[in-house]
Amino acid sequence: MKSLILIYKEGYLRKKFEVALLAILLSVHSGVGGLKTARGAENHLPSFGSGSIEVRLYTDYFCSPCRDMEPSLEPLLIDLVKDGTILLTFVDTPTGRYTSLFAKYFLYGLSERKDLDYAILARKTLFEAAENRVLEKERLENLLGRKGIKFKVADVRPVFEFWNRYLKEDQIRSTPSCVIVHENQKEVYKGSLEVLKALENLKEKFGKKHMNSGKAGEAKKAEMGENSAKPRLVKRGE
Repeated sequence: MKSLILIYKEGYLRKKFEVALLAILLSVHSGVGGLKTARGAENHLPSFGSGSIEVRLYTDYFCSPCRDMEPSLEPLLIDLVKDGTILLTFVDTPTGRYTSLFAKYFLYGLSERKDLDYAILARKTLFEAAENRVLEKERLENLLGRKGIKFKVADVRPVFEFWNRYLKEDQIRSTPSCVIVHENQKEVYKGSLEVLKALENLKEKFGKKHMNSGKAGEAKKAEMGENSAKPRLVKRGE
């Protein structure tokens, strides 16, 4: 059976994605420690952030639930990356005939400029292109240009190889999916509701902005409690 890297090169994975992918994955041993992390491939993978919690996000531009959750997903990812909570890796997952083409242009864009805001804009534009069936190379390039996304042709094979390994190791059978690795524990979340909830929980539990606001709130409550215990002079008419 063909590996996913070959499927990427051919340009598509047929409609029976989950069945075919499951057959591939069952032949591969799974384990948290068996996969080289994104930290060893900064120059290749579309990874962002410096947090100790690894998040791998599996989506496809032709996946309607992936597209629908993107507006809610973006602010969560931006907050978690920019406050240093997570190391985020995008993994374009081959569920459609044109995924390979779109994945290449996502990586071409990051070859020109690799930062999270630019990656988010590129993803948003590619989701729009998929929804509107902008499938020809020339039309896709024109749309990217109109949205202010510059791109540079680059060798994307190293990224496809890492993506292929992640797909196997994480046993991804459908999109959207999210894998969170923290302290050698790996959890897999499937479907837009699970993915969003998992990221919201990360922000609530580990997000620095949330923690700081929580500490500030506790300090304020303590101060109010302390002041309320003191006698209070009341002016006439108050």
